[in-house]
Amino acid sequence: MKKLFLIVISFGLLSQISAQQIKVFPVFLVSSYQNFHASIGYGIGYDIISKSKNKLGFTFSQSFNSTDYSYIFSSGADGKDYYRDVKPQNQKLSFSTCYSFNIKNSPKSDFFIGPKIGINYFKINESIVEREVNESETQSYTNKYWENNKIGLGLSLEYERNVLSDKLSLSFSTEPELIFFSKFGLMGSSEPPIIGYLSFNLNVIFNLTKSKSTE
Repeated sequence: MKKLFLIVISFGLLSQISAQQIKVFPVFLVSSYQNFHASIGYGIGYDIISKSKNKLGFTFSQSFNSTDYSYIFSSGADGKDYYRDVKPQNQKLSFSTCYSFNIKNSPKSDFFIGPKIGINYFKINESIVEREVNESETQSYTNKYWENNKIGLGLSLEYERNVLSDKLSLSFSTEPELIFFSKFGLMGSSEPPIIGYLSFNLNVIFNLTKSKSTE
């Protein structure tokens, strides 16, 4: 009985699918988190277009940040101010899903908007040099660790247009997102509780089934 129920549900879902897409894209990210202030990378996604022309998407992306940064901080151990220079080789891996509503739906172009939820993994790999302010003696060390299972909530906006043929589309998307990075009120932590991200993607989309312009 259970197998029969799953089969019925599966056929019901399949009956609502009118198209499928695979997309690849470069990723450009800016962030409020200085460890990942400006990043570039790549992504790949799979989209299911329903008969209502809305879209359910699944995406993996990986981005890299090697932009040097520096700052002054006060040590909790001795109360002195220190200058810190950081050379990062950081990475961000993201798995996300988004359900977007097609609010344009013309024969050759579409505009999608919808909520996005994802889980994120951060690989921190930083070479650090620091010294006390107004002193010349320095000390060097390396930070290497992972920040795992960070939930992100955001909004996806995407404009898509068919090019060359019905099998190929291009789209531009932007996605503001908030990632819950550390616990609120965590004593002794310099990590922000929430990180703001804004991504810009130029997507190359391969339509696996007929586009609506040929239906």
